[in-house]
Amino acid sequence: METTEERVLKQINEEIGEYKKPITVSTGWEFKQEDAINQAILYTNGKYIDGDVDTDDLKLYFYNIIRAANGTTTKAIDLDTKDIIIKNAPGGDWLKAWFYQRDLKYWLKKDEFGKTLNRISRELPQFGSVVIKYHKGKSYFVNLKNFIVEQNADCLDFSNYIIEQHFFTPMEFKKIAKEQGWDSEKVKKIIEEYRKSNDQYIRVFERYGELEDENGDYDYKKIIFADIPHDIKNNQQNNLETFSGELLFEDMVTRHPYQEFHINKIPGRWLGVGIPELLSENQIRINEIINQQVKSSYFNTLRLWQGRDSGVARNLLAEAENGDVLNVNEFIQPVDMQDRNLSHFLNETELWERNAQAQTFTTDIMRGERTPAGTPLGSAQLSTAQAMSFFDQIREDYSLELKSFIWNFVIPGLSEEMNKEHMVKIAGEDIDKLAELVSNVNVKYKILQKVLDTGRLPDVNGLEVLKIISERETKGKGEIQLTVPKDWYKDAKYEIEIDITGESESAAVKAQALITTLQAITTDPTILQDPTKKRIFSKYLEQVGVSLADLESNIPVSARAEIPQVPMAGTVGVSGAGGGISAPVETQGTINETRI
Repeated sequence: METTEERVLKQINEEIGEYKKPITVSTGWEFKQEDAINQAILYTNGKYIDGDVDTDDLKLYFYNIIRAANGTTTKAIDLDTKDIIIKNAPGGDWLKAWFYQRDLKYWLKKDEFGKTLNRISRELPQFGSVVIKYHKGKSYFVNLKNFIVEQNADCLDFSNYIIEQHFFTPMEFKKIAKEQGWDSEKVKKIIEEYRKSNDQYIRVFERYGELEDENGDYDYKKIIFADIPHDIKNNQQNNLETFSGELLFEDMVTRHPYQEFHINKIPGRWLGVGIPELLSENQIRINEIINQQVKSSYFNTLRLWQGRDSGVARNLLAEAENGDVLNVNEFIQPVDMQDRNLSHFLNETELWERNAQAQTFTTDIMRGERTPAGTPLGSAQLSTAQAMSFFDQIREDYSLELKSFIWNFVIPGLSEEMNKEHMVKIAGEDIDKLAELVSNVNVKYKILQKVLDTGRLPDVNGLEVLKIISERETKGKGEIQLTVPKDWYKDAKYEIEIDITGESESAAVKAQALITTLQAITTDPTILQDPTKKRIFSKYLEQVGVSLADLESNIPVSARAEIPQVPMAGTVGVSGAGGGISAPVETQGTINETRI
């Protein structure tokens, strides 16, 4: 009767064997994920699958069209931590959502989550898919070479098995086993077996999926299994297939710890279509053309002569001397070695390159190169807009998967830290947005004190003075540190949004738009009060990537004190008098500690 270890390793070996066989994606199209991943690695780095020497022992040169397309796509789909936005959900406390946004940005920056986003953007075009494992508050990239999944699964949640192979040195294996709480006796046994073998690394399987127990029941489990060394396996029974190893850890879980990201996903296979796979035909043919030109250049450098006289020297360079007179019956003529196919090679190479650019939308404009002379400005703008709309669709798919990753892994992983009592720092533009709320609270307190001291309310000018003084006190702090109480976020209701258009806008265009905004408001102050003007003005700003809501205070009207907006005593209102910027207020102090 099979032991548990034998049954588990047998199933793992069967699943690995299934993974190494090609599948039929569609009639006439067989696909093998292992080969596609290997091809992506080699082609991106300018390497041939079968080596870089041909049958004539000549060097094969690799004319790489993959790397540039990868880089252009990476830049076009890149997301940043600033694009992650927390918004208040219906029925939630807007103030908690506002602070949660600032708090989350701090933790993401502390954990260098921006590096994770940058790497996703780099590897998505290369492999077509990226898998991230989230474990104990940390994100880890999975090496797809060691990641085994049903090749025809639509997603990881629908795969019958997920196997990640790990290769550890004995010292590393011992350390990780202690941290993870694996069976110490079996760990010791495995290390002893590998030290006696020729294997440098200990192979460990981490499997997620359903497993059948002794009673025939199936449960979704996490399995950690260590394989035995290869030489020991080879020395076992010759004709009988045996399965040996050590089951180090077994536990029932609700789901796997992986988040998948895909680009160019197609039905019938789990792996997305990366640029190396998409341009494989182009890359193969361009390499053939380039190496044919190289071989042709070898012949072009030869100097050969022909004649009918058999008595003439066979090698003029070695056998003829300076001043010799050749007595021949026929003229010695040079053999024409000129390459007459050069223009054909150039034209075909250009054809394949244009086709590669058309498939990946990596045109001259997207690569930052100048357009051909005579290209109309309107055509260039239309081409740019079409290319960006293609990449915006990819970014949208990417952002949806990123939102799922943050919601399912990152936020639950940070919840323990976020719900502890901790400090949150408010600085920069956020102080302006917070100042109005703080000033309103302070004004109410000062009005109450005024009534208690004098028995009467201040007049409208006095209210305005109190409001201005309170706002200056808050803004003049430089930065504010607030103490977030324990479990303050537990009942917060919020939604996650990913801004996919923020980085596609030009910084110069945004800067010019801000200057134009300042001039427009100064010239016509009613632009922010008149509903029609404000709506049209907001639409204009949206076109250049500027949000009018970010320029205004985002504190709801319901949270503001109803203080009349009247001019200060001794001032005269002037409209359309031109623009100007007030001198900055000198800050006093840097840190003010408050409790939310």
